[in-house]
Amino acid sequence: MSTPDQVSIVGATEEEIHWLTEVCKRAYDNDPEITEHQAAPKGYDKPKKHMNYMEYNDYQRIVLDDLTAGALIIANRGEHIKELVQVYVEPEYQRQGVATKAIRLVMEKYPEVKIWTAAAPEWSTAATGLLEKLEFSQEGVVTGSDKWLTNWYQRASGEAPSKPKIAELSEGMKNITVEGEILEKAYARQVRSKRRYETLTVAETGFSDKSGRLVLTLWNEQIKLVNVGDKVRVINGYVTSYRGITQLNVGRSGRLVKLI
Repeated sequence: MSTPDQVSIVGATEEEIHWLTEVCKRAYDNDPEITEHQAAPKGYDKPKKHMNYMEYNDYQRIVLDDLTAGALIIANRGEHIKELVQVYVEPEYQRQGVATKAIRLVMEKYPEVKIWTAAAPEWSTAATGLLEKLEFSQEGVVTGSDKWLTNWYQRASGEAPSKPKIAELSEGMKNITVEGEILEKAYARQVRSKRRYETLTVAETGFSDKSGRLVLTLWNEQIKLVNVGDKVRVINGYVTSYRGITQLNVGRSGRLVKLI
C-alpha cells in the first residue's frame, strides 16, 4: 500500500498539544526553503500558540497508520468559505503525497464549503506545488513578511456563493465577502489600543463598486498592501457605523486580498 493510502485525519486534542508542537518544530526546522528564508510561522515552536489555534480553528492531526505524521489547521472565513491556515508534516514523510491526501480528506469532511483559500510565500515551491496540484489558482496578494510577497490562492468547489454589493451592506452584518476598488486613501495615523495597550496604525479608504461606496478601515500592514486604484476583496469582514458613516472592517479573523 502506498503512503498516501495509509493517511487519515483525526481531530487533535489538548492532551496532544506538546507532541504536536514538537512535530511542527521538526517539520519547519528541517525544511530547507523555510530555513533559507528564516520563515517559520510565528510561535510554531510554542505550545501556547498551538493551543490558541485549537481553540479558534479546526485542528486536525494527520495519521499515517497509527503514527502522527503532521497536522492541518483550518479556519472559517465566512459562509461556505474556509482557509487552510497551516499544514505541516514530519520531515521523513514530506514530499510523499501525505499533505495532499490529508487536504483532500479535509475537503471531503466539509462538503458544504464552496471556496477553499490558502496563502503561500512567493519563494515556496513546495507550498505552490501542493496548492496547484489541488487545483488552487492565485487570486492576489495578502499581508505577510516585508521581505517577500505572500500570494493568495483559491479553489472553488461547485458554484461559488454570491457576494453582496456594497450598497447592500449595513451596520451589524458579519462574515461578509465583498469586492471593490480603492478610490481614496487617507494618511495613516497612530492610535492607542484599548485592549492590548499598544500603538496601532489606522487609515480610512474610500471603497466602491458599481452599486455604491463606503469607508474601508485598514490597520497596520494592510495599509501598505493597497493603493488607490487597486481592486481588493475583503473576506470575513464586518460592518459598523461611526457618526452615521458606514464602515467596513477586515478584523483579526478576516483577510484583505489585493486582487491580480
